[in-house]
Amino acid sequence: MSDTIELVRFCLSEGKTAPDWLKANEKINDWIKQQPGFRFRSLSETEDGEWIDMVYWESLEASKAAGEKFGPELGATCEEVIDMTSVVVSHSKAHVMQRA
Repeated sequence: MSDTIELVRFCLSEGKTAPDWLKANEKINDWIKQQPGFRFRSLSETEDGEWIDMVYWESLEASKAAGEKFGPELGATCEEVIDMTSVVVSHSKAHVMQRA
């Protein structure tokens, strides 16, 4: 098995701001840290307002298992601030990981 990167790109709903999303995201952070196989997560925002949520998992299976639970457990939290029609999710195999 090798680490899997889950990349989620999305935009916020009209009228929602970065502070709105970051507040809602606190609940997601608490949840994701408890998921089996979770390694690391980072959030970033592009200049044009697109958000990038990069999550490292120990395997594709761990990522998919968390994904199956995410919707029922946290979907409403996201729907409050994210334009769900803008969400794009992809997975890739991590070949090299370096830490400072």
